[in-house]
Amino acid sequence: MNNLYSTITAAVLLLAGTVAQAQQFEVVHSVDFTSTSGARAALDMLFADDAMKDAKATLYAADLGDHESSHLIVVDFDNYQDYITRNKQRRESHGWSQYLLATQDSEYHGGDMFVVVDDHGKSRHTAGYLGAYLIKSSDAELYREAIADLNKALGNPGVLRLVQRRTGGSDMTHAVLIGGKDFAAVNEYLDKLQSSDAYKDFAEKVGDTREVLGFHTYRRVAHWSN
Repeated sequence: MNNLYSTITAAVLLLAGTVAQAQQFEVVHSVDFTSTSGARAALDMLFADDAMKDAKATLYAADLGDHESSHLIVVDFDNYQDYITRNKQRRESHGWSQYLLATQDSEYHGGDMFVVVDDHGKSRHTAGYLGAYLIKSSDAELYREAIADLNKALGNPGVLRLVQRRTGGSDMTHAVLIGGKDFAAVNEYLDKLQSSDAYKDFAEKVGDTREVLGFHTYRRVAHWSN
């Protein structure tokens, strides 16, 4: 019970800290599409609709790792009301009907909400290639501090984003998103990271409060921001 209480308390403190960021969050949709080009064409039709004005989304194709779907659609929201309003506009639009028709042979696996805790580099969608460490942390604030220290020591390849999982199963609590121009840029950074003293200090700091559940990589296909 003490461990559970500590975890809940840390999560509350962490979420309180995100208020200054206007409660920005991502909704990650996992979808199996028969082709990447078909998925992009369908989303192009959707985002051509006036109802999607100012909406922001990125399509990623799964590359390496143990993926449950072939693609991710990551949608950005500024706040909770933004989520309500934009979803209503999308569902009532002609563009959404066209998207559903164009993707009848796809399989939707579900969506999860991730609160953006910190951005230490550029916005996630700017990276052409993205790696995601899936993390289980029992001390959210300690983990946040350790990631910030790691960035101060080593920087990032363009994108270093920490997000906290709000929905879904009980295992993963966070994801660390590392993004760069391409496959080479991300992996060259990881080579430097994993052999550095800064990473050893990071591992010692978080200790057994952190468990790495997996690492997956994605190729950015397209980004929409009307």
